[in-house]
Amino acid sequence: MPARPELTGSTELVEVDLSPAGSFFDARSWTDVKAVRQGIEEIAGRGYISHLSASMLRSAPRRPDAEEPATIQVGLRLLTKNGESIDAPRSGVVARVEPNGPVVVKHTDGAAHAGVSTYFTCWHGLVSELVVGEGLAEGDLLGVVDDEEDPALGSSVLLQVFVDEEHVASPPPQWAAANSLANWAEATLDPAPLLGIPARDRALSSEEVVSLRDRRLARSQRAYYKSPPKLVRGRGAWLYDDYARGYLDAINNVSHVGHAEPRVTAAATGQLSKLNTNSRFIYEGIATYAERLVASLPAPLEVVFLVCTGSEANDLALRISRQVTGRSDIVVIDGAYHGNTTAVMDVSPNRYKGPGGRGAPATTHEVMRPDVYRGPYGREDPSAGEKYGAEVANVVHSLVDKGCPPAAFIAESLMGTAGNVVFPPGYLQTAFQAARRAGAICISDEVQVGVGRLGSHFWGFEVQGVVPDIVTMGKPVGNGHPLAAVVTTREIADAFDDGVKYFNTFGGNPVSCAIGTAVLDIVQEDKLQQRAAEVGEYFLRSLEKLKTRHQIIGDVRGQGLYLGIEFVRDRETKEPAAAEALEIAEAMMLNGVIVYPTGVYENVLKLKPPMVFGRDDVDFFVSALDSVLGTRSNRLTVDVEV
Repeated sequence: MPARPELTGSTELVEVDLSPAGSFFDARSWTDVKAVRQGIEEIAGRGYISHLSASMLRSAPRRPDAEEPATIQVGLRLLTKNGESIDAPRSGVVARVEPNGPVVVKHTDGAAHAGVSTYFTCWHGLVSELVVGEGLAEGDLLGVVDDEEDPALGSSVLLQVFVDEEHVASPPPQWAAANSLANWAEATLDPAPLLGIPARDRALSSEEVVSLRDRRLARSQRAYYKSPPKLVRGRGAWLYDDYARGYLDAINNVSHVGHAEPRVTAAATGQLSKLNTNSRFIYEGIATYAERLVASLPAPLEVVFLVCTGSEANDLALRISRQVTGRSDIVVIDGAYHGNTTAVMDVSPNRYKGPGGRGAPATTHEVMRPDVYRGPYGREDPSAGEKYGAEVANVVHSLVDKGCPPAAFIAESLMGTAGNVVFPPGYLQTAFQAARRAGAICISDEVQVGVGRLGSHFWGFEVQGVVPDIVTMGKPVGNGHPLAAVVTTREIADAFDDGVKYFNTFGGNPVSCAIGTAVLDIVQEDKLQQRAAEVGEYFLRSLEKLKTRHQIIGDVRGQGLYLGIEFVRDRETKEPAAAEALEIAEAMMLNGVIVYPTGVYENVLKLKPPMVFGRDDVDFFVSALDSVLGTRSNRLTVDVEV
């Protein structure tokens, strides 16, 4: 007979943390059964998985209420080998033994466990010759492991400890949903002390994190959702909370090539283990990365400034424009957002006209938002772009006439925060021509839409057939790492170099450049721009079909993987459905999808997922939204009838 493990402390047992926050899946995927099994086999016979821990092997999209996935292990699982003998850690009396069922032992020996003197141990995965009523002493044989091997875990024994006999009257569940965790925490005891295993440190709950965040962070740093999930892991286009519930990320253009992309991680850790310093030293990465950026842009954009954030990039672009032209005034599009420094807040109508806004400074001049859904010139007007562009010309001319010609005209290539506004053809051509005639510099803000996201072109401004004087980029170039850039012409860069040095401590450091290079490699090698075009087209068609079924959808629009769904209370009046959009976003989160409202009226769901988003992800999103809108319509119908 194989040697019996002494489960009372003499054998060192090693925790195998398969939870989303654990390190087991840092270097392997939970969907790779072979890799998981290999990792488990390295510790088989001495490993355990903690009581009430979530398992990524059970991860599934979040669902509301009764549909919630069962990801929480009820009990402590010993990773064993078939044929291994298991002894009783405490004395007791056999209460239940059934074929293919657990062995249940009642303990009333006075050796209190967790302050309870009467409790029941329930052992799953054993074949036992015990009989009901048989007394057991500590160390007596309970049974032999005869578990049907799990493809990933191999053989195991699950030990549960209950305080109430009713829970062992029939085989208790081995897995539970997160929404029932409090009930199981009350009904069960942690088996770890019975096996001489030290208590596990408890992580902060989502509610505790929110409370601590509210105490230590400024309230102006708002988070998504009323009751936000505590996210601990991401992979590809999916995010996972601490209960291993999955959320399809439809909003995160920061993780451009996917969450926790292994090649990006390898580039970062590899460089960090060698050198990381500031950009005044000479190292190869900053030069070769700048060369890669320039190679992706049309001439004459050839000089690079590396910074840390999109806000910083736009701030520098404004500084360059004002210094080179000797002017102060800036022309912006109503509803635009360009960042959070003082300078760019002053050219962001979305902020200075929003709640708590202080209004536009005297040097900021707005032009009409070229919105073909709400504006005076719609999609049916083939000259809409030129007409909206003519309004830019009018504002520029009026500034020239007043003796304060603009230093720059700054525009996103597709307006994100303003409500996913797609420019009509010809708009930027007309606007740029007007700005340049007045000696102004044209700035394209690519922070949200660049690096292949729009599908047809690598940079958003190329869709409009223009070349800016300065292009700014951020978010996606670093895949979540703080990396951003300003690229301009040699003429402008030389004019900016008038004696005042420009230096950025962290901008373009070796690690940032290694990450940026890896991102460009992945976008190009994995053909993510082509993927954005194909999946984005499918996404838009799918949303158009959904629109025919739900009157609250007033408009769907976008290009590539940058899309918007605008909700209205009435399609004729186009009254914005802001409260409804927020309610829908909250419901989508409960259905396993991360999305949130934006726009001038806060009624547009912004869709800008990681570029690895696929057709299956589109189908999941559309199905979830269809369900949420259908449920909402049914509820409203009932409310009206009542």
